[in-house]
Amino acid sequence: MKTRVITGIFITFIYAAVILLALYVHPIFFDVFIFLLALCGTYELTNAVKRMFSPPIVVLNLITVVACFGAFWFSQYFFKTYSAGMTGFFLAFALMILVTVLVTAFSKTYVKGNAVSTIFIMLYPCALLLFSLGINAFIDVGQVGVSGSTPYRNAGIALLFLVPALTDVMAYAVGSTVKGKKLCPNLSPKKTVSGAVGGLFGGLLGAGIVLLLIYLAERFSVNIFGLQMLTDGWTGTIINMLALGLIGSVFDQIGDLFASYIKRKAGVKDFANVLPGHGGIIDRIDGFMFCGAFFYLYFAVMILIV
Repeated sequence: MKTRVITGIFITFIYAAVILLALYVHPIFFDVFIFLLALCGTYELTNAVKRMFSPPIVVLNLITVVACFGAFWFSQYFFKTYSAGMTGFFLAFALMILVTVLVTAFSKTYVKGNAVSTIFIMLYPCALLLFSLGINAFIDVGQVGVSGSTPYRNAGIALLFLVPALTDVMAYAVGSTVKGKKLCPNLSPKKTVSGAVGGLFGGLLGAGIVLLLIYLAERFSVNIFGLQMLTDGWTGTIINMLALGLIGSVFDQIGDLFASYIKRKAGVKDFANVLPGHGGIIDRIDGFMFCGAFFYLYFAVMILIV
């Protein structure tokens, strides 16, 4: 338990540093953080996936991360629109899938199963982490830092770190205290229904903290992480924040269960041991990735309709 707490403090410090650097210095710090997560996560998944399918072509997986994130940055900072980076990423991603298919089709070493496992890792975590990059790209043309950010970008980054973290903390605290009926015993025998409900309250708590910071920033006209109301009125802002916290918590727990499914199929307890008491990188960001996808799509719709 002591080791887990110490590692948790270290992770919290890293998260705080990334948030402050991304919001007050330059968005590239957040992008680099997500890029490193994608590289480490891709490498970690190799061991688990090869226990489920034929071994993935690791070099293609790593090239995919570099090529796709490179295409995102080039498109985003060259064309300077909210969707340019996403378009560049998916074009590069489609190209790498084609390369993977061609390599396995004309190779005497690799078979169809190698392509399946390779493409799976391209999707998870590489493509899934793309949406977190998309949140960071909600920045007005030619601007950097909090002054040039849309309300969705700053709120999205804050929610992305708080909602998954507090969902996990509350799910563990409530589940280990109340216990009761198992949630999905075939996937994760330790998870309980009470823990899942506690996790939902954790997600709402995370959104509530961001909402409180928005209120303080507006009430006293101070800059708190560049946070602003999401809509023209408080009613819309509150409703949207609560929805983001609650549904984000659901996606976080879905991501956790999906990772548990992979580990169960692969016969491993953790994806790695780089974070003592917490497992590997994927073990820490399984829900983070799913939350990022949900938050990006939610804010993308808001940009279209508001």
